[in-house]
Amino acid sequence: MPIQREMRSKLRYQSAETKEQLLGMAKRLNISGRWHMTKAELVRAIEKANNQPNRRNPREGD
Repeated sequence: MPIQREMRSKLRYQSAETKEQLLGMAKRLNISGRWHMTKAELVRAIEKANNQPNRRNPREGD
């Protein structure tokens, strides 16, 4: 059932943040191509970047 899968995907990637807020997060995470992404794509890219094991938090000091 492709329609159900598409609906689940849309629900999964909904976000309370505005697109501008998501763009700010993507900038801090250095996600390339962020200006061309939809809100759902930004959410997925941010989740993916946050799940990478070797990613440092840019706000943490050395």
